[in-house]
Amino acid sequence: MTQPPQPNAVAIDGATRILAIVGDPIVQAKSPLLYNPRIARAGRNAVLVPWHAPEAHFDAVMAGLMRTGNVDGIVVTFPFKQRAMALADRHGRMAGLVGALNALRREADGSWTGDMFDGVGLVRAVAATGASVAGRRVKLLGAGGAGSAIAYALADAGAASVSIFDRDTARAAATAAGVTGQFPGCAAAPGGPELGDVDLLVNATTVGLAADDGLPVPLPDLSPATLVVDIVPRTGGTALLAFARDRGCPHVAGPAMVEGQADAVLEFFGISAAG
Repeated sequence: MTQPPQPNAVAIDGATRILAIVGDPIVQAKSPLLYNPRIARAGRNAVLVPWHAPEAHFDAVMAGLMRTGNVDGIVVTFPFKQRAMALADRHGRMAGLVGALNALRREADGSWTGDMFDGVGLVRAVAATGASVAGRRVKLLGAGGAGSAIAYALADAGAASVSIFDRDTARAAATAAGVTGQFPGCAAAPGGPELGDVDLLVNATTVGLAADDGLPVPLPDLSPATLVVDIVPRTGGTALLAFARDRGCPHVAGPAMVEGQADAVLEFFGISAAG
């Protein structure tokens, strides 16, 4: 069946450079819809394509991709961000801090550099609203892969404090200790679900992915002055964002973080939508 024309579509030919997004599963990936129009606007003959790597064959799939001559970059998604660390010849600063990466770039000498952009995407999404992370007192819900990356990125961007709540208390404590060790100017500590004295709330849990999900934690004391960020990229929003709107809170939805991350990853690949 003929597909409708895509705006800003890339004309693929023998010279097209390949970027792959690797995950298991991969059918849910929306990244090509974000990346490819940006690549086209930059005037680059390249395309991002989904690449399904069954978990049992991840190493073989990645070995093939990384040896393919016209593959310039790889976006790594669930569940491979930690495993991909071993594939990079060198790591960027954030990947080294977090212990995971979500992008690999082929260098001119054929070696590969990896870095992590999950947290950078959130910081950029906040900046796009005209706000800033610098000086903020943060409550971070969730210290998993994305949450850990966000914690480091918030501290790197100048957050005054980060209180981390995770049902896995050991994971929250480990993330807080890592952040404090690297960014002594940021008071990072594990905490309970209570907001306390914060002015930025970040949901980095999976609560909100399902249509009938409620709030990630009770929020009886949410102040209208608190900036609320929900990283769940769910079309139509989440219960947390609806609650924030009702309270009059400024808020940032998950798709804004994904867009901020897309711009950062493409810049890492040497591609800017600005040309």
